Amino acid sequence: MFTCSKFIQPKLSCQYPNKTNKKIIMNIAIKAFLLLSIAASTALTNAAIASSSADNTVVLTRAFADDTYGEYQITVLKRALDVTPEYGDTTLKLHPQPMSQSRQMRTLLNGKADVMWSVTSQSREEKLIPVRLPLLRGYSGHRVFVVTPAKQAEFQRAASLDELKQKQFVQGADWPDFTILEANGFGVIGETWSSWFTSMYLLVERDVVDGFPRNVIEIHDGIRRLNSKKLTIEGRHLLSYPNYEYFFVRGDRQALADRIRLGLIRLIKSGELAQIFNSIETHQLANEIVNDTNRLVHKLNNPLISYRLNYADWINTPELAVKAMEKEIGYMSLAIDSSD
Repeated sequence: MFTCSKFIQPKLSCQYPNKTNKKIIMNIAIKAFLLLSIAASTALTNAAIASSSADNTVVLTRAFADDTYGEYQITVLKRALDVTPEYGDTTLKLHPQPMSQSRQMRTLLNGKADVMWSVTSQSREEKLIPVRLPLLRGYSGHRVFVVTPAKQAEFQRAASLDELKQKQFVQGADWPDFTILEANGFGVIGETWSSWFTSMYLLVERDVVDGFPRNVIEIHDGIRRLNSKKLTIEGRHLLSYPNYEYFFVRGDRQALADRIRLGLIRLIKSGELAQIFNSIETHQLANEIVNDTNRLVHKLNNPLISYRLNYADWINTPELAVKAMEKEIGYMSLAIDSSD
C-alpha cells in the first residue's frame, strides 16, 4: 500500500507505511469486523427470540367441538407442558374447527396447528413427528362391536373369526383401522366424517351393516351420547391387534416434540399419568372389557406398522416406557432433575 500526505508526514511528501502503521491499520480492521459480527449476532439472536415468542402458543386439533371429547388427551398434553417449565411459558389452545383425521394432518402440515392425537401408521410417522407413548396403553387396538339388540344372538352363535368375516362392518374412511380390518379379510365399508360418527351408528341402527367396531375406550361414551335404545355393545367377541395412539407434532417443531416426551417421562415417574388415566370412567369400563375372560379374543395383524412395543401398557411397564422416551430425546431426562 502506498500513501501520500503532507499533513501526517510533513517531512516526507510520500512514503510507504512502516510496521507500526500497518499494525494500527490491521487493529482497526479487526475491531470493525468484530463490531459488525456482534451486530449481526445480536440481530440473529433477537430474531430467534421473536420466533420463540411466536411459538409460545401450542394449537391442538380435535375431531369434535366439545369440551368432553378428548378430555384425557387434552389433560395429558397440558400437564406435559406444565411440568417442563425450562422450555418457557406456553399456552395450549384448541383449534376452533372440528375435523376428520385426514384434515387434522393437513392442518399440521400446513402449519396451522401444532399437535394432534390419533392411532399411528407408517405414513403418519413419516409426515409428522410421533411421540411414541401409547396414550391409551394399547387399548386402541382392542375393539368390540356396536350392534342392535336383535343382532346379539347372531353374534353369540359366531364361534370363529371366519364367521365374523362373513359379516359387514363400518369404519371411518380415513381411519387406519379401516385398512387394518380390510387387510385381515373383514367386510368393511368406509364412511366419511360426521359429528360424533352419527352416520356410522345410523348404518347399524338401519341394518345396513352388522356392526361398528369401536375401541374399548370410546365405545361406552359413544353409545351414551347418542342415547339410542337401538344400539348396544356386543358381548362375546374382542378384536385385538397392535395399535398405538400417539401425540403427533408438526415437522418443524422438534423442540416441542421433545418437550412433550420429557413431560410424559416426568408424569410417568411421578405416577400422575397413571392417576389421570385411571380417573376416567370409560377407561375403567375398558379395563373390564379387556379383562373379561368370557370374551373370545381374535388376534389380527396390523400391516400399517412394522414394530411392536414392549411398553405399550406403560402402567405395568413404566421403566420400559421411560427408557423408550429417553432414547427418543437423547436421554435428556437423565440430565434434568424434575425436582429443580
